[in-house]
Amino acid sequence: MLLRANLALITMTHLPFSGITATSLANNGEVVSLAAQDDSSPQRSPGGRWVPYDYPNWYHLVRDGVGCVWCGRAGSTTAYGEGETRVVMHTAVACLACGTVQCNSDSECSACFYGWMPNWSRGRYPDQAARQCGYTGCTNEAVAKAPRVGRVCKDDLRRPKVGGRPLSEVIEKNLRRSLEHEGGSRWEWQWLVWREPANPRQEEVLF
Repeated sequence: MLLRANLALITMTHLPFSGITATSLANNGEVVSLAAQDDSSPQRSPGGRWVPYDYPNWYHLVRDGVGCVWCGRAGSTTAYGEGETRVVMHTAVACLACGTVQCNSDSECSACFYGWMPNWSRGRYPDQAARQCGYTGCTNEAVAKAPRVGRVCKDDLRRPKVGGRPLSEVIEKNLRRSLEHEGGSRWEWQWLVWREPANPRQEEVLF
């Protein structure tokens, strides 16, 4: 069923990584509302997260009980409760490189495109070496993929170059395009929007 949802999603929300601030993203049109948008729906985890801007288009998967109530996508989800109280969703985690909180539905960040997400295997034979920074002599844990060295830690994000620019700058640029929608509709495919939980007063953590 189509519901009119006033998604005033961001009000001076502080974004991670470089102090970027977004002022207001709203959509007052006719959209398909996911279950997490109203207080009458089953209890959700506290805290919001960044989700693809087109999440309402995936409502059919939520309706069928396989899509995440936050982003709408299926796969790597967990179901909580039974019957009418059953809730399907991804866990919310922060990108290891840029800190953007999002659904843990893929191994790489949906905001910066280089950062790794927690709890995913790295390499064909995951071990400590597969998670270690690729620069010689550095034993820090890697947080992102990187040209030439393969993987890089947070302290060395400026060292790899992508198109002649430090990886850290490329990550910041991608964040502005994803979270602030810098550059306009040309980059619409990577837009994310901030979603609040169904009831901000709820405090039970479901994951």
